[in-house]
Amino acid sequence: MINYNYKDINTINFSVSIDECFSELRPHPKFKDCTFDNYLDDAAYPSQAALKELLCSISNKEKIKKRSFFSKKQKENKIAKNIYIDGTYGIGKTHLLSACFHNFKGSKAFMSFLELTYFMNFSGLEKTIDFFKPVDLLLIDEFDLDDPATTRMAARFIDSINNNTTIITTSNRLPKELGGGKFDTTQFARELGIISDTFDTITVEGKSFRINLAAWQAVFSNKSFNEVLENYEPKRDKVLVDIDELIIKLQDNHPFKFFVIPKTFDAIFISNFKPFTKLNDALRFTIFIDHCYYHDTKLFFNTQLKESIFPKELMETSFERQFLRCNSRLDELGLFFKT
Repeated sequence: MINYNYKDINTINFSVSIDECFSELRPHPKFKDCTFDNYLDDAAYPSQAALKELLCSISNKEKIKKRSFFSKKQKENKIAKNIYIDGTYGIGKTHLLSACFHNFKGSKAFMSFLELTYFMNFSGLEKTIDFFKPVDLLLIDEFDLDDPATTRMAARFIDSINNNTTIITTSNRLPKELGGGKFDTTQFARELGIISDTFDTITVEGKSFRINLAAWQAVFSNKSFNEVLENYEPKRDKVLVDIDELIIKLQDNHPFKFFVIPKTFDAIFISNFKPFTKLNDALRFTIFIDHCYYHDTKLFFNTQLKESIFPKELMETSFERQFLRCNSRLDELGLFFKT
């Protein structure tokens, strides 16, 4: 039997404290070197260059003056206006958000919105507010609202830190679309109004650059799943896991701990992969892929099912955009083999 020198996913220690997560409020490994200089905006979409210029200007200041960034008249009593970046997948929103972090010299924090919800759920809303109030610049990636509880907490959190903290966030939905199809948004007009009124919204256009990042995938295009499993040498370790075993691991652990897997392995080989039939398992998988994306972990699947991972009945749910984002990130991270 060939020894592929891969690890067992059961060796992973998922004992992660919330305090450890609070100490990692910076761009994830994939974005640790992102700057405004190495962001290559597409000349066909001027909104990219305009956004880059605006964010560079904001983050160049050691202390950000609280005002609307689009207001011609600055009023000293003007309530803070923050930046809400709306745009499609793969056009560099997270790159620019990370560049803001690296460029800004004051107190700052970077996290995904999902991570923010973990902090609020595990530490409590008040502790989370107290922790972030001293921060001058808060950068939140992938802002979205899935349920009423998160909506209430997000509105209270933003309203509480807004006086002294500038917030810049990215999303695939306009503020007025948040929560749409997931819960009765008419019952939360006040909370959604707080969130929407807090931001100046910028829509950035473009085509996904991820479809042009297939160089590493081309190297293995004529090889089999087992050949790559045998010969691929990642910087850290690689793991082989059956999809059912992976889903069980995701079911057994809170999503805020999913990052432990891509942090441990930078190559994950998934066998017996098949389309998802259960919504909760599909959503767990999308969160897992988000963590793999942030850690730039490569994924190898012994199937060509990439285009049908999420069947029509799942794509027709209110979580369609999460599934589309997952597919977009798999364009960059994933390699699907013929069986």
